[in-house]
This record gives sequence, structure tokens and C-alpha cells, in this order.
Amino acid sequence: MRNHVLILYSLAACLLSGCSESDYGSDSANSKNPSSGSMSIDVSLPSGTTRVTETADATKGMITTWENTDALQVFHKYTYNVAAGAMQGFNFASKGAGSSTTFAYNGATGYSFTPNSSLYAFNALPTASNYTKTYNSSTDNFTLSLSGYGSQNGMVTNLRNYDAMYGVSSVNTGGTPAAMDMMHLMSLLRFDLTNAAFTGTLTSVTFTYTASSGSSVLPASGSFTLSNTGTVTSGTLTGGTSWTVNNVSASLGTASVYLMTFPEQRSGTLTIKATGSNGSTYSRTITLSGLSLTSGSMKAYKVTLVITYSLKYYMWDATAEYVSGVTNYNTITSGVATNSCKNDPTFAQLRMYIGAGAYWDSTTPWKDASGTTHTGGLWLKKKAYISGFDAGTATPATSTTPTAGVPSNTTQYFFLPASGYISNGTLSKVGSAGYYWSSTPNSTTASSSSLNFSSTGVLAGNGTRTFGFCLWSVQ
Repeated sequence: MRNHVLILYSLAACLLSGCSESDYGSDSANSKNPSSGSMSIDVSLPSGTTRVTETADATKGMITTWENTDALQVFHKYTYNVAAGAMQGFNFASKGAGSSTTFAYNGATGYSFTPNSSLYAFNALPTASNYTKTYNSSTDNFTLSLSGYGSQNGMVTNLRNYDAMYGVSSVNTGGTPAAMDMMHLMSLLRFDLTNAAFTGTLTSVTFTYTASSGSSVLPASGSFTLSNTGTVTSGTLTGGTSWTVNNVSASLGTASVYLMTFPEQRSGTLTIKATGSNGSTYSRTITLSGLSLTSGSMKAYKVTLVITYSLKYYMWDATAEYVSGVTNYNTITSGVATNSCKNDPTFAQLRMYIGAGAYWDSTTPWKDASGTTHTGGLWLKKKAYISGFDAGTATPATSTTPTAGVPSNTTQYFFLPASGYISNGTLSKVGSAGYYWSSTPNSTTASSSSLNFSSTGVLAGNGTRTFGFCLWSVQ
């Protein structure tokens, strides 16, 4: 079964609690007679919209298609050799695919549907231990116990493992069941996480939820009681506080994470933290106020994550950060840096970066180590996309005027935040200008080569060695 999605805003109608004892068998008890039976039932899925396999769609409901490997567990007081028996659950296999199909029982012969009786169908989750059913023979109620929801991997293709569905139908006086419409027990959240710096994959994304009302949106387990008319009458939910998914595909600045969750109304705060493949960290806290999910619905959130930079300021090639009070900047006038600036690009490499062009980004937010949010920074092309960079033959430039905005293909670029600089212990120009040392000294101990930029210009210039500039590396 394949799943897809929609935004619906109606109020969830299920508050849930427990139920009782079982009184049914299974077709495994009849394995001594391997010949085929002939019972079948026509089953449709709940969405009438066009089905698109494994495609997220924020304008439709939780779109589901049957696969020819799907199965139902159908509970009914089957007639065996003319005598009606107790409630039993038999496995019915799909005879087709798509939104509607026929499911047939191919177990022991001698069984038939009992006229004027109800039957209950439950889809077979691929992880069977996540989904158990208990039948109460005195009330004809079922209790469904769901578990393992904290092990979701956030991918749309994984939702079929958790999309619990059920259906109720009646058998007419001739012994033929009416066609059945399946109903979802779960609802869906999709988080479209965005940042212009996203490329490749996010190695991990962690969601932490603090509920102010209702249960957690991060589900763990639940127990639903269904009446003999197919309505959810009661149940209990258990939510988690934290959920982590790994290796989330991120391209063109967006990474989407899917979460099958319980339908109900709840409010709380959700903190999202992500780690990029380059080690960068991103975060955001959002408030989910009056979030209401009904069975089979989806709500999508677009969340712009803010990258956090641990900016460290040094006097030129000093052995310790500026903030420590160390003033022992390097006084060499030839050769290359040997301390904190030894891994910075050379002056020649600075000029090749500038020669490939640059973008000034005034909108993408980023955080410093204190958690303060800023905007402003420079996109430079990665060396792998600058012809001749490694050979030192790429076209150099000492200065350029940056293009305003974000490059169309951020996978080919890297971002330097407008870090500002420290002078006499005071940090200035954060968000409006950036200053980064090179590993190449000048012929005087007063200054050294550096990358200096703002919205109006990018320069391979000089910086006073006693100033605190940031470090960077060849990318």
C-alpha cells in the first residue's frame, strides 16, 4: 500500500481508551486443509482523487493505492459446513491494484459468509507486530493496539508501515458482502524544512515536542476501540518527546520529513534541529497552536531552519582566539601562516574565488554561537566548479561587485556569514560585512591579506593584524 497526502483542517473526533477479551480464531488453524476457498470482497480506499504513487501532494488527502501484494485480515462469524461459528479472522489476498480491488480468501474449503452478519477488515501492516486486534464477543467491538510509531524514518515510502486502516461491511441475505470502503485510523504531518544552504542530505533531523494540551505530535503507541458500526468510540494515546530521523534527502534548499501521527487536537512547541553533511547545524522552534488533525488528513508546515555558525575571531595567525585576550599575532612577513590561519586560503586562492563571481545574500537567516539571528552573507563558488582552481590557472580578480540574491544552484556554492570584526575588544559590522584572514602574510607586520566583503563589494585586501577576523578553509 502506497501513501500520499493533503491539508484538511476539521476537528479530530476521537478521544480514545481500552477494551476487552478476545474470542476469535485465525485461518492458520485450518492449514491442515490446503485446498482453496472461494470467498471474496470488493474493497475501495477512502480518497476519490486521482492517485499518484509515492508523490507528496499538499492539496489532496492521504492518497493510498493498493498493491498486488497487499492483504486484509477479515473478521466474521463465518459459516462452516452450514453451521455459523464464532468470530474468526482470515487473511484475504489482493487480486489487483489501484484505488479499488477485490480481496479473496484462499484458505480451507467449506467456509462461506454468514447472511445478515457484519464483517470487519483491517489492512495488514508490513510490520505486523505494530498492529494487534482484540474482539469483544459480547459487544462486537474491536480494540486495535498500535505501537512502534517512534521508529518511522521520515520518508513517504515508509508510511505504508504505519497507515492503519479498517472497514466494516454487511453480508446480505444471499450471503454476499456489500462493497467496503476502508477508513484511515491515522493522520499525517509533513515538515518541509528549508534553508538555501541545504545540499545532498541532512545526516540527522531531531524533533523535540513539548505539549501544552493534548498528546504529543510525536506518536509512540495507541489503543482504539471500534464499535460494530465502524466508529471510533474511545481509546488512549502515548506520545514521545523526541524523534530523530537520519539521512534525509535535501536538494535545492528543501528537505521534507513525513510523520504518521494520531488524529486529535493539540497545542505545543516543536524544536527542530538538523545537521548537514558538511557538519553545519540548523534549528528552529515553532508553535503548533490548536493543531487539529482528522483521520486520513494531512497538514504541511514549511519551516525555514536557521543555520548556526560558531564564529571564532583571531588576530592574524594568533595561537588562541581574540576573546581570550591573547595578542600574540604572527609577525612573519613572508612564507605562510603556521598557527590559526594555516588552513585559510592563500592570497592567490582568494583572487580565484573572487574571479568566479559572488552573491550577496541579505535574506537567508543565520545564528551566531549565542543564538542571535542575523542576515547577510556571501556565496562563493566551490573550487570543484572553478575550472583550473587546483592547478592555479583559474581567472583571478582582486575585487568584484556581488550579485544580489541566492545562486540558483546552491550545491555549487558555499556561504560565508557577514561575521564582522573585533577591534579593541568591540565586535562590529555583524550582518553587514565579513572579514576573513588568508594564510598569506604581507611584507609588513602591520597588516596581512584578507577577504573583505559587503553588499557593495568583494575585495582581496588587507586587514590590520591586531584586529580579530574569522577563519575559513578552501572548499
